[in-house]
Amino acid sequence: MKYTFRRNFAAYFWAVLGTALLFSCGAEQKQLAKHVIIIGVDGMSPDGIRNAETPNMDQMVVMGSSSMVARGVLPTVSSPNWASLIMGASPAQHGVTSNDWRKDKNNIPTQVSGTTAFFPTIFKVAKDQQPDLKTAIIYDWGGFGNLFDHSNPTHQEHAEGEENTTERVVEYFTKEKPNFLFVHLDHVDHAGHSEGHGTPAYYESVEKADQLIGKIMTAVASSDVSDETVIIVTSDHGGVGMGHGGESLAEIEIPWIAYGKNIKQGKALRSAINTYDTPATSAYLLGLEIPQPWIGKPVLEAIEGEDVTLKYFTSERLQQPQITPKVDVYSDGGGLFVGESASLQIKNPNSTGIVRYTLDGTIPTSSSAEYQGAFEITEYTIVKAAMFKDGARVSQVESGFFRFIPSEKGHGLKYAVYEVDEMKRLPVFSDFVPVAKGVALEPTLDRIALTRESQVAITFEGYIHIERAGYYSFFTKSDDGSKLFIDGQEVVNNDGDHGITEKSGSLSLSKGFHKIKVEYFNGGGGSWLGTYYQGPGIQKQPIPGSSLFISQ
Repeated sequence: MKYTFRRNFAAYFWAVLGTALLFSCGAEQKQLAKHVIIIGVDGMSPDGIRNAETPNMDQMVVMGSSSMVARGVLPTVSSPNWASLIMGASPAQHGVTSNDWRKDKNNIPTQVSGTTAFFPTIFKVAKDQQPDLKTAIIYDWGGFGNLFDHSNPTHQEHAEGEENTTERVVEYFTKEKPNFLFVHLDHVDHAGHSEGHGTPAYYESVEKADQLIGKIMTAVASSDVSDETVIIVTSDHGGVGMGHGGESLAEIEIPWIAYGKNIKQGKALRSAINTYDTPATSAYLLGLEIPQPWIGKPVLEAIEGEDVTLKYFTSERLQQPQITPKVDVYSDGGGLFVGESASLQIKNPNSTGIVRYTLDGTIPTSSSAEYQGAFEITEYTIVKAAMFKDGARVSQVESGFFRFIPSEKGHGLKYAVYEVDEMKRLPVFSDFVPVAKGVALEPTLDRIALTRESQVAITFEGYIHIERAGYYSFFTKSDDGSKLFIDGQEVVNNDGDHGITEKSGSLSLSKGFHKIKVEYFNGGGGSWLGTYYQGPGIQKQPIPGSSLFISQ
């Protein structure tokens, strides 16, 4: 009896204390801003902001807190990332894994029930906790409408076109002054897909986004709630070339800029910020309790009055050096040179730091050679270069692969081009007749005169010479699908309609010649193909033309 009494009393004591603490914590949940606006610019990368004229976002950086190394989620496509930005979680929790996701069509169901098939969005959380809060979403891309229960926001509107969307945002905010407003602009992503990331047209689209953001900022500044408002500008993903969806920093890094009520001024954030932290930050500012299923955390480092000590933090990172020549934006520097030498040039794209490099494929260190100017290369060389500052490496490592053959005679693979409409996967090539044939020195799209850019497929066939017996790994990196076969055996299956994606496979090979075949298709949008291998004494590198032959 005594034990039972003590156990029950202890349970009662902790229950009462827990309830008191719960109410105490609830009482301390303050509203730090009465209005929060998130402006999401589809496909806008940190590189876009760095290289475009963006006076409004620059002003936000000076007036607020920012990071240019925030991250989206994988896969680096729109729906999974926008879902994360309104759901405070990753695809592993909310289940949105592609742009094809629908509430009644998905591979992974939501981990918890928010509203019907939807993971709880910030609109649902606001509606449940503070029904009087006025919430709204005005979006440019129609696909956004698939990601939330339309009954949860106070107002939802699909306003096509970036200018029309901005006009509607200004009109709605001026009239209704919602407590939470999500804005989506889509045109930068279109520029990335049609013209390519890092092109003048792409930077022009970022400049236009900045102008539209300026209109929203002006509307807020002209209102009677300007002193109670926070504006956050961010994105879903970046891009490489004319696509995204792969696994690279250029695709996953996004800007994160906040300014306004209770936001620290001129603060370069060193917190690790993820896209699902944005709704958590918004909820925190509005005095909402962050729901248990969310994995996002408020970016406290950006908020006035929060004393944050970072044990782990993002370090300064410069843009990696650029090794030229370079075939295209997807390729490594260097290339294949026939009967000639190559001039190695390394550019520092930053206003600070020094470039150090190696010529043996090892990672540069503080004791590696400092780049002083262009010089000639005459034999196969793997160049690695990185930025250094104060004796430490402060950038990713850039690679250059310089391959040489004395002449084209005998080298390369026979290719065949096919036109196949409505491809989502590699076709059965035997069902079609090629429209063009030729010889490619390496299994890439370089030097191939394609009959059209989309709905086209290519096969490459020939022999690869293996100098040393052992275990080899092969890789294809492609947009869209590809496969690689050795001696008729499928080694790499990278098929499907997707952005730049890399897949690999391995097998044991004897010394000598082996049949090699590569299949590739592009259904639409960006197109690219890279093939690589590694093995005994060979670090991962493009399959060189010097090892490829039309016949044995």
